[in-house]
This record gives sequence, C-alpha cells and structure tokens, in this order.
Amino acid sequence: MLLLLVAAMLSGCSTGEQAALDDYLERLGRALQVELPESDGEELPAALTDLPGRRQLSVSEPELSINLLDFLSLSSCELGRVLGANNSSLGKLAAPSQRLHLQRDLMLSAPECIDVLDDSDPELADKLRRLLQQKYDARMTYWWNAWFSSEEWQAFLSQSEGLLPAGDRSPQDGATTLAATQVFDYLVQQGRQWQSGDWQYDSGVMEAHQQQMLATAAIGRWRLTNRALMEASIRGAWLLEQRLGDRPLCPAGRLTPQAEILQNVFHKYYAGVLQPYLSKTDRFGAQLIDYLNAISLLAPRSVVGDWQRGVVATLEAERAAMLKAHRGHVTKWQDILAQCAMMPGSQ
Repeated sequence: MLLLLVAAMLSGCSTGEQAALDDYLERLGRALQVELPESDGEELPAALTDLPGRRQLSVSEPELSINLLDFLSLSSCELGRVLGANNSSLGKLAAPSQRLHLQRDLMLSAPECIDVLDDSDPELADKLRRLLQQKYDARMTYWWNAWFSSEEWQAFLSQSEGLLPAGDRSPQDGATTLAATQVFDYLVQQGRQWQSGDWQYDSGVMEAHQQQMLATAAIGRWRLTNRALMEASIRGAWLLEQRLGDRPLCPAGRLTPQAEILQNVFHKYYAGVLQPYLSKTDRFGAQLIDYLNAISLLAPRSVVGDWQRGVVATLEAERAAMLKAHRGHVTKWQDILAQCAMMPGSQ
C-alpha cells in the first residue's frame, strides 16, 4: 500500500516546493526593496556530482562450482536442486537479489546434506564443507551485490523525481521518507543477520523493500532538496546583506511600514514555510547519513573505501554546506530585525 502511495505522489511534488522557495525570495526582495539579479555574485551550489552507481559498487563474486559426478551424487539432497538452480543459465543471469535467494537456500540446505554424506560419501562431504566455508566467507559480497549492484539502488539515487514534499499535513507528505527509512531499517537488519550467519529471511519481503527503493528515489530527492534550500539560503542572505549595507530599514530605530512588511515575511514565509521545510529535510538527511555509516560496517573490504568517500562523505559535505548557508541566512535576519527591535521576544 505504501509503495502505491509513494508512486502516486511522486509527480507534481517538486514544482510546488520550488515555487514556495522562489515565492519566499520574491517576497523578501520586495519587502527589502532589493532586486535579486539572475547572478548575484555569490557562490551558488554547483551541479550535484554523481554518486557511485551499481556498476562502481559491484563486487566480484567467487567462482565456486562442483563437478557433474559429485552433483549427480547430490540428487537425493535438497542441496542438489539448489546447486542445479544456481549453476543453470537462468541462475547465472539472475538479478542480484535472486542470486542472494539462491545463496540463502544453499546455506540452509547444505548442512543436512553434509550430515547424510558423512556416512555414505565422506570425501564428497568434505568437498561440500569446503564449498560451504567459501560461501560463508563470501556471504557479505552476495548480500552487498543484492542491494548495491541492483537497478533498485540506481533508482534510489535518481534526481529525476524532484524535491521532497514540504508538508506534514497528510500521510502522503511523509510517504517518501517513511518508505526510505523502512528500506534502510530492513537492509541494515538483514545485513547484520547475514554477517552473523543468520540466513533466514522472506524473499517477498525483501523484493517489496527493493521496490520501495525503485519508487521513492529518496537519496536523489534529498540531495536536490538540500541543494535547493542551500541556494535559497544563499540568495536570501544576499538580499538581506544588500539592504543592511544600504539605507537603514528603521532610521533611528523607529519602526516603519516597510519594516512591518518585512516582519510579516519573516513570520509567515521564513519561519512559517522555509524553516520548517529545511528542518524536516535536514532531519531526513541526518537519518540517511546514519544509515549509510551503518552500512559501511557491513561493506566488503574491497568497496568500503569507495562507499565512505564516494557516498557517505559526499552527502555529509552537501549537508554541511547547506547548514553553513542556513546559518549565514539566520545571521542576516538577526542583524536586520535587531535594527528595528523586531527580534522575536524583544517586543
């Protein structure tokens, strides 16, 4: 149900949110009697860099096989069916998540088969033990590829769906962020289970969570929203700075009609629109980064550096840049409101 809700709400969200940010800047400029140029000379955020996609994050899986005669000896074991599916042309071309399901089935069925073979074919039992150990050693590679070499991960990064919704007035407004946190909760829990050698999970539940990744584009949407808020903060601070450096808004500290208009913009459009949107977006960004750091502890050694540098550090830097711009914006508001004794709590 949540998946359908997310898909239905994706179209149209971005336009309204960007329009609200543009409206704030237009109203601020009119209240300050300062025109915002197309290029204001400040360093606005550049285009977002690409995060490592599924091909960059894919990890080579070990080539493990069993010869035909040994395979035929397993025909009475459930393991024989699993190995047959794993080594078939369909198994080799399966999607990453499907390959994980096959590895799970192998890890669950192998011990019972080995117990049977200990009496009838000890040599084959030893071969299977070695195969099982190799599979165990590679367990996090299989898990990693199931998520991060998938098309679903690529879609999770997509910037084609626009900004996150600003409101909290309905379940639809929070559907994207809720779906994303559910995905990460499941993903991290499953990874920790695999790390500990617990193979049990429901294939359908995992596939449903991957569909949520496909539908939400949550990381890409957060990055776009974070950037839009950073740009609004930079432009808003520039407008305020221009008026602060020009004629005073309140000569001799006396409140003027223009100052009252600005005060209305502050309460209704900064405190009432931009600030709540920024806070909501930043809370989600902090959650994302916490999850991504948790995933670092589950990553195969060969890819953990690329993950930390290419994914975690990139999002941390983007979030820090937005918060820095926001602090500058707040400071300029404080300066101009103080001129007219309009700081909240001063009246």
